Amino acid sequence: MKPNQLQAFVAVATQHSIRAAARSLDVSAPAVTKIVRELERELGAALVERSVKGITLTECGAALLPRAQLLLDDMRRARDEVAQLRDGNAGQVRVAVSAAFAQTLFIPTFRRLRQRRPGVSLHVSEAGLAGILTRLREPQVDFAVMHADPELLQDEFECQPLFPVRLVVGMRRQHPLRNRRSMHELLNAEWALPGDGGDPLSATTRLFASLGMPVPPRVVQGDSLTAALALVSQTDHLGLFVEPLADAVFKNLGIRRLELDDALPVLQVCVIQRKGSDLTPAARQFIACLREVLDETQLAP
Repeated sequence: MKPNQLQAFVAVATQHSIRAAARSLDVSAPAVTKIVRELERELGAALVERSVKGITLTECGAALLPRAQLLLDDMRRARDEVAQLRDGNAGQVRVAVSAAFAQTLFIPTFRRLRQRRPGVSLHVSEAGLAGILTRLREPQVDFAVMHADPELLQDEFECQPLFPVRLVVGMRRQHPLRNRRSMHELLNAEWALPGDGGDPLSATTRLFASLGMPVPPRVVQGDSLTAALALVSQTDHLGLFVEPLADAVFKNLGIRRLELDDALPVLQVCVIQRKGSDLTPAARQFIACLREVLDETQLAP
């Protein structure tokens, strides 16, 4: 298998279209078709099926896709690492971050990385845990930085805990429930919560279960921090946020932190990567810069 064959196959598989794959690769559609057919002949198996609805993968194609993505990513990392070792100041870091990290520690980490390696390019994507794990698995990113419950991560991922973060309840300043002291008194309020509370393994479900409570019945769910903050600041929705984010943005948005007698669970801000994947020197430098920022802000244990 040649790199151009894998690239064409992955493009067709992810774009579900020969023409779209050709545009993404900047080649002609007949060229993409020829390359994919060469790969199929080499493997002795059909990989894609063509119909009026577009391209679908055969059983063999579906089995090859994740391996092809990993092979291409390993080749990219190898080229990147050689360039970084040769030039000392090149390469690319692809990191996925939670919105909370983006709003708090990302900028000081980025500034330090830019001072150390001004020639390194940085690609940042933002998502909730499910989206971040998908980006790692495909793989679209090298590693991720976000708060998570390490017990919820599958065996295919490695987690390096950085520091613990407390959860806090946020509400608008004049919320009618602002004098409540117990989570049980807030069960029937409207909430803005991350993820899918119907999933018995979700962080939200586990969080409320740890307090002896079901997930509240009236919930707006999703991975948009912007939407959650808007709902909490402008309506009677309550939200759960990590403490560093609350310290950074609550005041400017007119959100107050509810003081509770309940001890809310503690999450870990982690570096997450695919198990067995090696980070490039530039990626390791990003994490080193983050650890230095943590030491200076006294967030790390």
